[in-house]
Amino acid sequence: MENQEKYDRKLPMTVKMGFGIANLGDTIITEFVGAFLIFFLTNIAGIRPALAGTIVFIGVMWDAVSDPVIGTMSDRCKLKAGRRRPFLLISVVPIIVFTMLLFTAVDVSAGMKFVYFTVMTIFYWTSYTLFNIPYLSLGSELTTNNDEKTRASSIRQVFGTFGLLFANALPLLLVTAFKNMGVTEVRAWMLAALTLGFIAGLAILITWRSTRGWEIRYQPQDKSEPLLKSLGKVLTYKPYILIIAASFLFYFAFNTCNATVIYNALVVVGATEADTAIVYTSGTIVGVILSMLVGKLAVKYDKKYVFIIFMAIAGVSLSAFKLIGFHSITMQAVQFCMAHFGIISFLVLSYNLLYDTCEVYEFRCGEMLTGVMISYFSFFIKLGKATALQVVGLILEARGYQAELAVQPDSAKAAVTDMSSWIPGVLMLLCALVIWRYPVTREKFRAMQEAKKLKLAGQDYSTEEFEDIL
Repeated sequence: MENQEKYDRKLPMTVKMGFGIANLGDTIITEFVGAFLIFFLTNIAGIRPALAGTIVFIGVMWDAVSDPVIGTMSDRCKLKAGRRRPFLLISVVPIIVFTMLLFTAVDVSAGMKFVYFTVMTIFYWTSYTLFNIPYLSLGSELTTNNDEKTRASSIRQVFGTFGLLFANALPLLLVTAFKNMGVTEVRAWMLAALTLGFIAGLAILITWRSTRGWEIRYQPQDKSEPLLKSLGKVLTYKPYILIIAASFLFYFAFNTCNATVIYNALVVVGATEADTAIVYTSGTIVGVILSMLVGKLAVKYDKKYVFIIFMAIAGVSLSAFKLIGFHSITMQAVQFCMAHFGIISFLVLSYNLLYDTCEVYEFRCGEMLTGVMISYFSFFIKLGKATALQVVGLILEARGYQAELAVQPDSAKAAVTDMSSWIPGVLMLLCALVIWRYPVTREKFRAMQEAKKLKLAGQDYSTEEFEDIL
C-alpha cells in the first residue's frame, strides 16, 4: 500500500451508507435460508427432517470450502476496477436466480428431490460466496482509520438488522399475500424467494456503484504461493484462532435458535404465521436500536469488552427461558429480542475485531492477507451454521417431529424448546469466554499503529507495548 497517511481518512456518509446497504442484501438471503430452508424442505417440499438437514449441511459446507478459494482469487485479482468490487457485480444475477430455484418445489421422486435441492443449494452458496468474501474484505480496505471502520461497520449492521426483518418477517407475509392472490402455496414460496433475491441483488449493485474509487490499492498477493501455504500461515496466529473459534460457537448458537423460532411459534405456542411474523419484527426493531447503541459504545469504549458484555446478556437470558418456558407469542417475542443482544454484538463487532487482527498480522508478517483471513473466518462461520442446521434436522426427526401431524408429540415440543433456549444460550456464553482471551485491546492496537507509522517512515520503533499481540 502506498502512502499510509493518505488512507487514514474519514469516509463520507454517502460512502459508509453505500458500503453498508449490501449487508441488507447479504442478510436477507442468508437469514432467509437459515430461518426457513429446513421448514420449506420438510413442510412444503415433503422431505424428511434428517434428509433436509443433510441437504443444508452439504450446501453450507460446500460454501465453507469455497470461501478460501474465492478469498485467494480476490487477494490475487489485478483488475483495474479493484480486487474486491468486480466480484460484487458478477454475483448479482446468480444470487437472484438460485435464491428462487432453491425455494422451488419439484414434483419428482424422493431421491430426485434430494438430488435437486442438493445441487441448488451448492449453486446458491457458490453465487453467495462470490459476493460475500470480497464484500467483507472491502470493509477493511476503504480506510485505515480504526474508528471510521467501526462507524462504517455499525452502519453496515443497521442495514443488516433491517435485512433480518426482510429475511424473517417478510417471507411469511409475502407467502400469505401471494396465496391471497390465488397462487398455490408451492408457487407462493418461489415468488417470495424471487422477491427477496431481487432486493438483495439491487442492494449489492448500489454498494458496487457507491464505493467506486474508494478501494485502497494493496499489492495483490503473489500467485505463485500455494493456497494451503497462505492458510497455514494465518492459522498459526493466536488472535486469529480465537476469532474463528468464537465465530463457530456463535453461529452454532444463532442458527440453532433462528431455525427453531418458527417451529417454536407454530408448534409449541400454537401461533399463526402472521403472529410469527410479529416475533421476527420485534426482534428486528430491537436489533436496529442495539446496532446503533453497540456502534456508539464500541467507539467510546473498548469493543472487545462491549462484545463480551452483550454476548453474556444474551447467553444468560436465553438459558433462563428454559426455566421460564414459552407460554405465549409475547414470551416468544421477548426471547427473540434478548437473543439480539448476542446477535447484534457479534454482527457489529466481530468483523471489526477481525479487521484489527488482519492489520496486526500485516505489521507482524508484512502481508495484508485480508481475503484469506476473512475466507477462513467465514469457513468457521459456515461450519457452525451447517453443523447447527444438521443437528436441528437430526434432533427433530429423533424426537418424533412429523410435518403432517396436526399436534406434535411432547418430545418434539421439548426438543424445539431446548434448541430455542439453553442450548444457544450456553454456546453464546462460551463465545464470550473465548473473546475474553482475545489479546488485541484498543490501547495495544493504537500502539501498533503508531509503530507502523514509524516503521513505514524508516524510523526506530518499539513493540514493547504490544508484544503479546504479535
